[in-house]
Amino acid sequence: MQCSTPKTMAYLILFICLSISPTSHADNWTLKKQKNNVSVYSQTTESGYSQVLATTQIQVHPLALIALFDDIESTPKWVHNCSKVTILEKISTSERLVHSFFAAPWPIKDRDMVTYSNTTYSEGTVKIEISDRSTLILNHPKFVRMTNMHGVWKATPTSEGMTEISYQGGGNPGGRIPAFIANKELVSSIYNTFLNLNKILPSENYLPKNVTP
Repeated sequence: MQCSTPKTMAYLILFICLSISPTSHADNWTLKKQKNNVSVYSQTTESGYSQVLATTQIQVHPLALIALFDDIESTPKWVHNCSKVTILEKISTSERLVHSFFAAPWPIKDRDMVTYSNTTYSEGTVKIEISDRSTLILNHPKFVRMTNMHGVWKATPTSEGMTEISYQGGGNPGGRIPAFIANKELVSSIYNTFLNLNKILPSENYLPKNVTP
């Protein structure tokens, strides 16, 4: 995928997170935006760059999140400012190496990142854990490589057919982007990504077979 630089942080969102609940960690997070069924929190790290935690409630089965991630070609439709994702290797049915691209507005150079993802489904909850593999392949001459990418997506059933989708993640956008700009755009990007998620995830395309959402 390709995303715009500070907006580059957008796809940080997609392939980044830790399985943490915003309510149980309220003291450590600052609510940045809460609108249209989406809540976005942020937390500054030692690097100066923030990590974000976003949540929403959608009437879908948790397995729909796996189906959406498997639909690589649709990623630009919902990940804010992202345009391309390439599967480098399918290690197993649950593990893969991914090369993602992000298109930045002039004069900021476009970004890319290389990540490893592992998907699990246990006790009704989906978890997609992301970790950095930035040194796995050579840097692309047209892109600035993002580093220290990490995160977790979770889809947890709640009640009455609803599922809580959450994402927490962070990393280094690379280059010389001021932290205050990157942090601001990260919040905006994850918010817009979750707005798109609310629109696309309920599609019948992601309805698990023989499962009622």
